[in-house]
Amino acid sequence: MNHQADLALLFPGSGSQYKGMMRSLYESSRMVQDTLHEADDILGFELSRLMFEGSTVKLNRIGHMLPAICAASVAHYRLYREQGGPLPAYMAGHSLGEYSALICSGVLSFRDGLTLVRFRARLAEAVMEATGGAMSIMKSVNPAQVALLCLSLQAEGRQVSIACQNSRSQVAVSGQDAALVELEQRVTESSAEAQISHLIGSAPYHCALMQPSAAEMTEELLKYNWSLPAGQLLSNVTGRPYTSIQEMQGLLAQQLYKPVLWQNSILYLLENGVQTFIEMGPQNILKTLMPEISAQTRVYAHDEKIDRMNIRDHFAAASTTPVTSPKAQASPTAADLRLKAISMCLTHAMTTRNNNQADVPVMPFLELYTQVKQMKHELDQGNLTLEEEHVALALSMLQAVFEDKRTPDNERELRWLQIKEKTGVERQAESTANTRRGPE
Repeated sequence: MNHQADLALLFPGSGSQYKGMMRSLYESSRMVQDTLHEADDILGFELSRLMFEGSTVKLNRIGHMLPAICAASVAHYRLYREQGGPLPAYMAGHSLGEYSALICSGVLSFRDGLTLVRFRARLAEAVMEATGGAMSIMKSVNPAQVALLCLSLQAEGRQVSIACQNSRSQVAVSGQDAALVELEQRVTESSAEAQISHLIGSAPYHCALMQPSAAEMTEELLKYNWSLPAGQLLSNVTGRPYTSIQEMQGLLAQQLYKPVLWQNSILYLLENGVQTFIEMGPQNILKTLMPEISAQTRVYAHDEKIDRMNIRDHFAAASTTPVTSPKAQASPTAADLRLKAISMCLTHAMTTRNNNQADVPVMPFLELYTQVKQMKHELDQGNLTLEEEHVALALSMLQAVFEDKRTPDNERELRWLQIKEKTGVERQAESTANTRRGPE
């Protein structure tokens, strides 16, 4: 069976879930229906109903979140293959995503892989309850400097360490909750640019707090039937392809308490000729992260409707032109550009530094940001038809973010200019949006 040499599929981990995930694809695809019903049968409860109708609080519970992301990722992969997507030369998953990759590469059956994911979730919940451990995401930081600060806290007897090397400027850190709070403070004091998100309700994955569970994980891993992967499958622990079943079983147990070397994995794939990446799972977290690792990549998120069309166009073009050509994509339409403008507003909203020193527990823009994020998902899923008012709402949201975060005028102008240059959308539409929406 031929594998496309310049193609890698990526599978996301915790945090990619969202309320209503997979609903649109479920309604339009028999393959997705069958896959999610299979997951329901394996788990013994209606996971699919939880995805479509469950509250965010319920979906965010570890025991629900991890199986939901894994089942959704497998459904995306099966739909991709049903629609003619070629087999990739490489697969890689971020944290939990390794298990989705194990299933899709044929190492484990869907039943065995999903059962392992549920077991891993139970271990994580137990460790979180026993240790009070958690995680934080740190953006716009120097990873080496964060590592040194972790070492200084460890020297004081505190348990905290880097959990995921995500990019040149982003890491996840795990540890005891009090140690995390101290680390966050020290990082903020050492870097004015740092952006930190403390993940409430997250287990302390990939750190020493999980190490006592490794033996139990190893015992569980040995209960299932394993096969060698179709294509190359990368390990989070080494950032390199697995070479044997025994190595997979050993490193997956270590993955509980060793950091995810995600940046190393992507750099390895680039060094080995991968030019096209497709994220298989909910949202587009890995796609969004990619420019922080390399700007020389073509990345799609299968959860985004427009990207699914672009994927089909890309492979259709590749069937008649050399696969090494990086310029095979069709020119974006006006609708493509407006949708991209909404995505850019969401990205700028999260990456703009907060200069507001007021002691405000919840920033006022968050409600509007959440509304726009949900709207974007509905557009990606095809549940909404893109209109000018959607773009205007996104621009209004970004303006509100600038106001709440007290963003300097020169930075605002620069960010508006970036949106205009890449999409042609100008912020004058923002005032129009306010007029159309009126008081609420």
